[in-house]
Amino acid sequence: MLKFIKNYLWPVFLVLFIIGSGFFIFGVYNSFQVVSGEVSEEPSEDATENEEEDFIEDPLDENDDEETTEVPGEDAEEIREDSSEGLNFISLGDSLARGTGDDEGLGFSGRVVENLRDSSDEPITYNNFAVDGFQSPQLLELFENPDLMEEIEKADIIFLSIGGNDLRRIQNLAVEEQERAYESLEEMYFETLEETFRLLRGENPEALVIFLGLYNLDYSEVNQDETEFLLRWNAAANQWISLEENAVFIPTYDLFQFQLETFLSFDGLHPNDEGYEAIAQRIIDVLPSFD
Repeated sequence: MLKFIKNYLWPVFLVLFIIGSGFFIFGVYNSFQVVSGEVSEEPSEDATENEEEDFIEDPLDENDDEETTEVPGEDAEEIREDSSEGLNFISLGDSLARGTGDDEGLGFSGRVVENLRDSSDEPITYNNFAVDGFQSPQLLELFENPDLMEEIEKADIIFLSIGGNDLRRIQNLAVEEQERAYESLEEMYFETLEETFRLLRGENPEALVIFLGLYNLDYSEVNQDETEFLLRWNAAANQWISLEENAVFIPTYDLFQFQLETFLSFDGLHPNDEGYEAIAQRIIDVLPSFD
């Protein structure tokens, strides 16, 4: 047996050893060539084209990472593209002017516009620049927006609701402090409103301003003191607006007095669909004919 291995098998082992050594040396050599940069593979034409396509920038993506600032009215419904003809409506002020609480997102101003669309052949443009929580000084600051001033210049009707958030500032004061605070607040409010109208009329002396009065959130005797302030506020606003040319005061106090649960949204503060519709119908009753 040993003689057989010695005479016949050892040459086979020797051949296998030589072949294995050759492969080992060849692999080491190629590795050295790749590392040293002497061995390279030319990319195919198809691969080159694919790589170039991967680096082509999509012009639609160039602004993806940019932050945008929401401008009041930017997402407003535009019923008509060309505003050079037809009727132009804008809404200014606080959350009531914005339509907060309306499931349809229209608010009283949007509902007035929708009603006019159904009854008039005039094309209509409507933009809403109102902002939740706005007080009168913030509305005045908004008049620094050139886009807003451009819309005011073109407007035929301007819906305006402002003052509710101003008046609420005295609610948490002690009773003995409320009277003095109210007098100071009312004086500041009408000074701000006067400046607001001065800027508004400087751009557009002819537009009809629809000014919304305040309703009460509690008509009970328990709330009698705050109700008195609200009635005084409404009376002063009514008188002030009535002295302005091309302006009308829309009362809402009586509108909600016996319909509070029906007209308020789930937040107990803003009107719901029915409440805004009731306000819209009262406004429609005083609007001039656009036929």
